Amino acid sequence: MGVLIYKLSFLCPLNELGKSPSELMRLKECPLDPGGYFIIGGTEKVVLMQEQTSKNRLIIEEDSKRGLVCSVTSSSAQTKSKTNIVTKDDKFYLSHNSFIVDVPIAILFKAMNITSDQELLQLIGTEESVWANFVPSLKLCLEYNVS
Repeated sequence: MGVLIYKLSFLCPLNELGKSPSELMRLKECPLDPGGYFIIGGTEKVVLMQEQTSKNRLIIEEDSKRGLVCSVTSSSAQTKSKTNIVTKDDKFYLSHNSFIVDVPIAILFKAMNITSDQELLQLIGTEESVWANFVPSLKLCLEYNVS
């Protein structure tokens, strides 16, 4: 078997400049054929691309509506779920496909028995900029009277 050549690619002899429709018809090729496939054993074969999100991996991307979004699509044999960390009004929230409303992330940490703000700040990072970005989320705990 020789080298596979994509039909009408720059390596394909049918793609030579100046081939008229009548010349293509003389070669028993359809002049309207757009190409873009391989012929293997006399059969047309197409390469299809399929994009699939990674499972159980942290993905961080910029969203035009929600800004910076951190998401995980979790998958097991029985279930699938999607969890996002999003920002709204400079505060961090957790959204999940099984929740009706987004949960303030600081309140979620408190529910996980991380009750000390100092401990929470140590867990999220030691950089001043991280703390400054997280303070508005911590203030939500005060607003909702969560300690």
